[in-house]
Order: sequence, then C-alpha cells, then structure tokens
Amino acid sequence: MSVTRITGFASGFDTESIIKSLMKAERAKVDKYNQNQQVLKWKQQLYNDVNKDFANFILDTRKEFGIDSISSTSKLAWGKKATSSNDSAISATALSTATTGTHTIEVTQLAKGVTAASGSTVENKTLKDLLGIGEDDTYEISINGKPITFTGKDDLTAVAKKINAEVPGVKASYDTTAKRFFINTTTTGSQAELTIDDTAGSLLAKLDLKVTDQNATAASLVSGTSYKGQQAKINYNGATGIAYDTNQITINGLQLELKQVSGPQTIKVDTDVDGVYNKIKGFVDKYNELVDKLNTLTSEKQYRDYKPLTDEQKESMSEKEIELWEEKAKSGLLRSNTYINKTLQDVRQGLYEPVAGVTGAFNELFDIGITTGDYKQKGKLVIDETKLKEAITKDADGVIDLLLKQPSVGANEETKRKESGLINRMYDSMITGMKEIVSQAGIGDNSSLYSSVKAGMLVDFISKQSGISYLEKSITDVGSQISREEDRLASKEESYWKKFTAMEKAMQKMQSQSTWLSQQLG
Repeated sequence: MSVTRITGFASGFDTESIIKSLMKAERAKVDKYNQNQQVLKWKQQLYNDVNKDFANFILDTRKEFGIDSISSTSKLAWGKKATSSNDSAISATALSTATTGTHTIEVTQLAKGVTAASGSTVENKTLKDLLGIGEDDTYEISINGKPITFTGKDDLTAVAKKINAEVPGVKASYDTTAKRFFINTTTTGSQAELTIDDTAGSLLAKLDLKVTDQNATAASLVSGTSYKGQQAKINYNGATGIAYDTNQITINGLQLELKQVSGPQTIKVDTDVDGVYNKIKGFVDKYNELVDKLNTLTSEKQYRDYKPLTDEQKESMSEKEIELWEEKAKSGLLRSNTYINKTLQDVRQGLYEPVAGVTGAFNELFDIGITTGDYKQKGKLVIDETKLKEAITKDADGVIDLLLKQPSVGANEETKRKESGLINRMYDSMITGMKEIVSQAGIGDNSSLYSSVKAGMLVDFISKQSGISYLEKSITDVGSQISREEDRLASKEESYWKKFTAMEKAMQKMQSQSTWLSQQLG
C-alpha cells in the first residue's frame, strides 16, 4: 500500500534528494545487472553479425561461381569460352564439359510457334456491332479445347483479355494503331499448337485471321483445324537432322542460340584462362576480406573500464560521447573467441588436405599456386598468378575439380570431406561453425538467410535446444534478476518514505505542542 509522502515541511530536510541519494547506492546492484545484460545482448548481436558474414560469403561466392549447394561443375559456364564464326546466325556459350576445338554447326530450320494475324483491318468494336448480336447475348468459341464465352458488350480488346486469362499457352492482343487482331502460341516446336473452333463462323470471318505454322504461311485460319509449331533442326559435326523444340539448345556442352537459317558455321572452344583466373582471384579476395574482418574482431583490445552506460550516465552525455563510449565498451567482446577461431582453423586445415578422387592433374592447393602468406597474414591466401595461370592452361577442368568437386552421393561425413573440393570443404567448415554460433546466440533475423545456405541447417538447434540459445537464456535469466531487484528497490524506497514521513509527522506534532506550551506560558 502506497504511503502518503510528506516532504520536509517540519524538518527542513530535502527529503526527496536524501531518498534519491540513498536509493542511488541501493541501485548499484540493479545497474550491474543491467550492464551485464547489455553486454550479453551486444555479444549476441556480434555473433549474429559474424554468422551473417559467413552466410553472405557462401551465397555471394556460390552465385559468382554459378553453383548451388548441390551443383556439379559440369554446369559451369565460365571455364571455357566459345567463339562463333557468325554470331548473327548462332551465338554460343561453352560449359565446362564442352570439348576444346572447333565444332561445325549448320542451322537448317528455326523453331517456330503458331502465329495468326488479321489479314485486313478490323475496328475495335463490340461484338454487338461486329456480329449483330444483342448486347446481353453470348458468343462462344473454343481454343485448344478450352471454351470461352463473350458477350455483346465485349470489344476486341476485351476478347483478347479473356483469351489470355482462360487459355494457357496462347497470347492474344488487339493493336489499336494497326487495327489488327493477333494470336500466337507462347511456345515453339512440336508442343506448340493452335486450334480455334468457331461453330458460328462469324467471329473468325470478321477477324480474317491468316495463320503461319509448320506447313503454311499466311493461309486463312480454318475453324477446327489444328495448326502445329515447327521444330529447329541442325547438322552438328556430321550428324544431320537433329531436332529441338526451341532455338535455345545445348549440345555436347555448348549452349547455343539459333538465330537464322544459314550454311555451316564454326564454333571454336578454348579454355578461358583469364576468365577462370578472375573467378578464382575474386573468390580469394572475398575470402581474405572475411578473414581480415574476423581476425580484427577476435584480436580487438578490450577496455575493461568501459562498462555499458546507465540511463543516468547517458543523461549527462552528448550522442557523440555515448557513441564513442559504447564503441570502446563493445570492443573485444569476441576477443580470442573459441567458435570463430575454431571455424577459421578448420577452414585452413581443410584447404591443405588433398582432395580424393579428382580426375585432373592437381589434388592440393599448392599445386595450382595458392598458399597462405606469412604469420602476419593470419591465414589469408596468396596467389602466384603465373603458376595459377599455368595450371589453368594445362588443365582447367582439373583446377575447377580441385576447388569445386562434389563428393559421392551417400558418402559418410569422413569420406564426404575427403572427396569435397577445397571450396566446398571450406563452405562445410563455415556451416559447422555457424551452427555452433547459432547454439550460442540464436538465429536473430537471419532464418531465411541460413535456409538459403543449407536446407535444414537449424533442425538441431530447434530440436535439441527448443530454439533457445545459451545467450538468450542468460539474457532472460538476468532479466528475471533485474525484475526481482526492481521490486526490492521499490519496496526499499517505499520504506524510506514511510520512515521520513513518520519523522515529519512526529516533528510537526512536537512543533505544535511547543507552540501551544509557549502560548500558555506567554
């Protein structure tokens, strides 16, 4: 029950200041709890930032290499380069599986869909005006077996819109400038088909559609007739009549875009030495940047005299002073951190273990001219440009395999590590470290980021720790201590006020009695 507070009317004391001073000493304990909790929160945020750095490094470098967590190196499009003798006829990109040398390709036919367009102008009128039906009457056609119902209120723009909404694989439009109606399949080749059934015949007659498919050019479209697309056909290195449903094809590791029918063209495939080198150098630069950042974090000086500021301390400081103070207070919180240092150690160890099962000429990082620098470099990688380019020239596939090889399907963890390319091995070590940090600091706001790195990465944390990290539990525990201490302080302050109020009342009574006595003796 709250006591009525009487300040020093009788005593002349500044009761509020006295109690505030007394409570300041009492608050020392809760201030310490608050500071401890703030340190835990800062540490948790630093851990989450480290994990975010690991995750972004993995995702960014995978993207740069053009791989995901399960991609094979056969899908890479930067190990080799392809040069077309006639880029206006055929453009080419070489995958890593493309055979080095010269390939001969002749495009004898391009893939096409089915297209139809009005042979003459037609006004964008309603079907009521075009066909002479009532405004509320309906008119039905079917396209590829899909019935579509229009009303007399629909103009040709509305007709096209309904077709697009209801018929998959078909695109219709009305051009108000050309005053023509257009309809075409959205695919090409043998799967492209257009069949329009107009039993009444009135709409097709008004649209005057001329169709182009595999057999005819600009022939009148006939109701109920099925029109088919045309396949692309090429002759490749002596093999003739190879058919595809699109003009974007892949053959023998060559990704080709067929642009026009032409005579025989050549595609020359070479190792892209500079391209491979630049990919590897870009990766090493990003890795060194990450290592440098983490080494700085784990070697920061710790300023033990700089504790988190209390609210009272902040009141007497400027924003800049608070910022500079907290910068020192946060410094060194992850100094010599076990989890970060262990992760970096595992990464470095993995880089210098040979890769089992490689098919090329190299099975260690040193073989391709990449080493760690001296002790001052703290684990950063150094590239011997000449040696790396020589290795790429000699066996680019071997270099890529050494770095990005995937382990055998179903391999146990030990075999998986031995068979993994050095970069994939690095990713695995980082993911292991990230899991350990998650167990310490939780997920933060990085859940989707972690899932992108590896599906199921958080399963153990959720199942074994119920999604609660050690730091989160500690923060909650300290919060409970703070709550209990705040309750104690409130009771203590109330006790002080009761005592001072009782004193004031007693002194008021004494003063009243003294005044009365003086009056009696006066």
